Amino acid sequence: MVRVIELEDLEQDALKRNIPVMQKEGILFLISQLQEIQATSCLEIGSAIGYSAIMMATHVDRLKVETIELDNERYQEAVKHIDDFGLTQQITIHHNDALSFDEHFLHNTPYDCLFIDAAKAQYQKFFEKYVPYVKEKGIIIVDNLDFHGMIFDIDHIKNRNTKQLVKKIKRFKDWIFNHEDYDVNYYPIGDGICVIKRKEKE
Repeated sequence: MVRVIELEDLEQDALKRNIPVMQKEGILFLISQLQEIQATSCLEIGSAIGYSAIMMATHVDRLKVETIELDNERYQEAVKHIDDFGLTQQITIHHNDALSFDEHFLHNTPYDCLFIDAAKAQYQKFFEKYVPYVKEKGIIIVDNLDFHGMIFDIDHIKNRNTKQLVKKIKRFKDWIFNHEDYDVNYYPIGDGICVIKRKEKE
């Protein structure tokens, strides 16, 4: 484990400032999935302050992470943290909107894993845009599919914007679970995680 104390500090600092970082059990599950398939490349949509990219890069042998972040402040923080951990050779970060990002600037295609943890209302668009860059036997991991349990009790959500967001998450969940081209496994870990694989061609 590399610089575990600092990683804990990074996580705690993010939580104190209400910056969304993946829950500990979620990130450990993600790492285990990457290790299981012996991934050497991962594309992450939504860097935040770089915590999950750093966790992946420091816990999975030979893994190169490419990550995209829209928010300028978080991007600047992520760049600093990646540099502080000496991971600039392992982690490539793009400051851009993942939905309008020019895929020609992706460095490590095709990827063993696509990890989506950005604007939840756009999950389906992220998925459709970037899944062509995942290897045939690769995996797609999507976080935050329960949204603090709200997805199971939408009718009781008072805030209109929150209700709309949760409905969009549910729409994506229903869409991917019923998609004829993909096998989906759901895990009640962290805030709800799905692992998606292409169905075997007959």
